[in-house]
Amino acid sequence: MPSTTQQTVVPEERTERAPGSRPDWQRRSRRRLLADRITVGTLVAYVAGLLLLLVLVPTVAMLFEPDGEAWSRLAEPRVATAAKNTVVIGVASTLSATVVGFLFAYALSRPDIRGRAVLRVMALLPLISPPFVVGLAVLLLFGRRGLITHELLGLDISLLGLGGLWLVQTLAFFPMATLTLLPTLKNIGSTLEWASRDLGWTWFQTFRRVTLPLAFPTILNALLLVGMFVITDFGNPVLIGAGYQVLSVEAYVQAVGRQDFGMAAVLCVLLFVPTLILFLIQRRVLARRSAVTVSGKTGSLPPAPLPAAVRRGLLTVLGLVSVLMILIYGSILVGSFTRAWGADWSLTLNHWQTALLRGDDIRNSALFSATAAIITTISTLVAAYVVHRTRVFGRGMMDGLAVLPSAIPGTMIGISWLLTFNEPPIALTGTALILVLVMVVRAIPVGYRTAVTTINQISPSIDEAATDLGASRARVIVQIMFPLLGGAFTTSLVFGFLHAINTLSAVIFLTSPGIGLGAPTIVNLAEFGQWGAATGVAAGLMVVSFAGLAVAKLALGSRLRLYDL
Repeated sequence: MPSTTQQTVVPEERTERAPGSRPDWQRRSRRRLLADRITVGTLVAYVAGLLLLLVLVPTVAMLFEPDGEAWSRLAEPRVATAAKNTVVIGVASTLSATVVGFLFAYALSRPDIRGRAVLRVMALLPLISPPFVVGLAVLLLFGRRGLITHELLGLDISLLGLGGLWLVQTLAFFPMATLTLLPTLKNIGSTLEWASRDLGWTWFQTFRRVTLPLAFPTILNALLLVGMFVITDFGNPVLIGAGYQVLSVEAYVQAVGRQDFGMAAVLCVLLFVPTLILFLIQRRVLARRSAVTVSGKTGSLPPAPLPAAVRRGLLTVLGLVSVLMILIYGSILVGSFTRAWGADWSLTLNHWQTALLRGDDIRNSALFSATAAIITTISTLVAAYVVHRTRVFGRGMMDGLAVLPSAIPGTMIGISWLLTFNEPPIALTGTALILVLVMVVRAIPVGYRTAVTTINQISPSIDEAATDLGASRARVIVQIMFPLLGGAFTTSLVFGFLHAINTLSAVIFLTSPGIGLGAPTIVNLAEFGQWGAATGVAAGLMVVSFAGLAVAKLALGSRLRLYDL
C-alpha cells in the first residue's frame, strides 16, 4: 500500500502593530539618519568653532584694535620708510628666490644633470631647518668679524642691511619655488622637446617657446607664494636687517619695545593688505590653471639631452649656491664648537652646555610641535571631509578660513592673539596651550590643502556605496575615509611638526619666562651678541628637527613623501 505523508501546516504568526506605528526597518532608518546628523553636526561644530575662534576672531579683533589717532600716524616718516623698504626687499628677494628655485627645479627634472642628489639635499635643508638660521650663518660668515670678510679677506665690512637681507631671503626661500615648480617641469612632455628638435629649433628656442609658456602659470604661482613669505619674514630682518627697517620688524618694535599695540596693529594691517592680495591672486591662478597643458601623456621618450654649454652653466651656478649653502650650515655647526667666533677659534663645548641649559626650551619646542602636529592633522582631515563630503551650510566660509592663515603675517597672528586671549573669558597668555594652538593655526593651511587634494582623489561612490549597504556616517569616516587618507595623514603630521618647531614670528610674542621655545631663544641670544650660545641652541634645534624627520622616515618608509624633490 502506498504510504501517505501527512503535512501539518503551521499558521504564520503575525505581530500586531499599534495603530500609527512604523515597521522596524523604518525605525532603524530613522535612527541611522538621526545618528548621521549628530555625527555631521558634531564635526561641523568642531571645525567651525576651531576656525572661528582661532582664525576669524583674532583677525577681526586686530582690524578693530587701532583708533583714529593710531591710523593718523601712518603718515610718519618711519612708517613710510618701513613700507618702502618692505616693497623693495620683497620684490628683489621674490624675483631672485624664484629664479634660483627655477634653476634648481629645472636641473632636478633633467636626468642628464650630474649631482642631482646633492642639489636635492641643498633644496631640502632650508625647508627642514628654521629660515632665520640662514641669517645667523651669514652674520658668522660676512659680518664685521665674519670668517670670510674679516678672517680670509681682512676687510672691515659687513653685509648687514639691504644686501645681506636680499642674499639671506634668496637662499632661505628659493626651495619653496623649487618645490612648486618641479612637478610641472617633470610633467612637460619630452615628445614636445623632440618635436621641436625635428623642426630645427635650438635648445634656447625650445626653452623659450615650449618650456616657459607651459610652466608660466606655475612660475606665477611660485612668485606669489615666495612673495608672501618674503614680505612677512621676521627672523632674518631682525638678525641682519640692521638699520633697514621693514614692517614686520617695526610692528615688533612697537608692540614689544614701546608697548604701543595700536600702532603695532596698524602696521600689521598695512602688512596684511599686500599678503592678502597675493593670496587671493594665487588662489585665482590655481583655480584657473589647466592641468591638461602640463600633465598629459609625456611619451616613452626620455627628455632631450641638454647642450654641454647649458649643463656646464647650470652646474656652475647651482654649484656656487650649493657651496654657499654648505658654508652656511657648516658655520652653524662649527660655531657651536668655537669659543669666540672671530676672536678665539679654539674648540669648546661651552656652547653645547649652554644649549643643554636651555634644554627646556628645545624640549618644549619638540613637545609642543608634536602635539600641534597631531591636532593639526586630525583637524585638517575633519575639515576637508566636512567641506568636500557634506552639504552643510557655510562650507565656503570654512574653506576660506582654513587657508586664510597662510595670508596672515606671523607678526600679525602673534600680536592679535596677545590682544585677544590676554583677558577673560579666554585668558590663555602665558600658558603652554596658547603656544600649541598658535602652532596649529600656522600649520593648518598646508595640512588642509594636502587633505583636500587626497580626498578629491577618492570617488564619492565609495562612501555612497557603504551608506547604501547600511553603514552609518561615523562608520564610513572611521573605516573607509580615514584609512584612504593615510598618505595625507602622515604628510600633514610630519610637515606640521617641522613647521611648528621652526615657527618664530607668531610665538615670539606669546612666550613667557617659565615657558620658552627654541626659535625665540636663538634670536634673543643673537640680538645680545651671544653668537656661540645662539649657534649651540640653533644646532640643537636642527638636530631635533632632523631626528624627528629621520624617525618618521624609518617608521613610514616610502609612505612618507613630504617633499617630492
